[in-house]
Amino acid sequence: MPLLQRNTPTMKKIALSILVIFSVVLFQSCKKSDVAAATTTTPPILQATINDATWTPDTTAASITYNAATKTKVFTLTGTKSQKQVSFSLTLPNATNSADFTANTYRVDNTNNLTMVYSTQQKNSSGSYVFVPFGNVEPAGGVVVITSVDTVNKTITGSFALTTKVTNYDSNGNVVSVTAVVVSAGSFTNMPYTFTSN
Repeated sequence: MPLLQRNTPTMKKIALSILVIFSVVLFQSCKKSDVAAATTTTPPILQATINDATWTPDTTAASITYNAATKTKVFTLTGTKSQKQVSFSLTLPNATNSADFTANTYRVDNTNNLTMVYSTQQKNSSGSYVFVPFGNVEPAGGVVVITSVDTVNKTITGSFALTTKVTNYDSNGNVVSVTAVVVSAGSFTNMPYTFTSN
């Protein structure tokens, strides 16, 4: 019996040491999972909802180009994924030669200052896959909102939406149906862009 009593404090120390080590490992594990959760919630640079399905492009490009001859500045943006592509081109008349772009709301109208296109990938007659525009975005059928431009880091932030329609006709030229694709809740957040002046 005395032998067991002598070992009891040692056993308690060992048990306490194991408990401390287990607690540290558990705490570190929780910290790592918190960090992982924080990094996965970062908003994507470009995303939208296409016909109620979330779409986050894996290929993106944006640029601002100033044309000295016409005194226009053009902001273009393209996103591509899963055989789908969304792109738009926004022209600012009477612009200055700078890497910024005026924060404002721009709508598709009859001026063609804003053109928006939703395309799908199809095989052409040569057997190559190309992006083909799906229908047309009519006046008042699309909008781009520029909210901020960081000319130092060359990033741009804003939102967009569009509806493109294809009118289907029968052999007599009568309208049979209209097929629409709705791109909503589009956003570009701190999207990197290039600036060119020519």
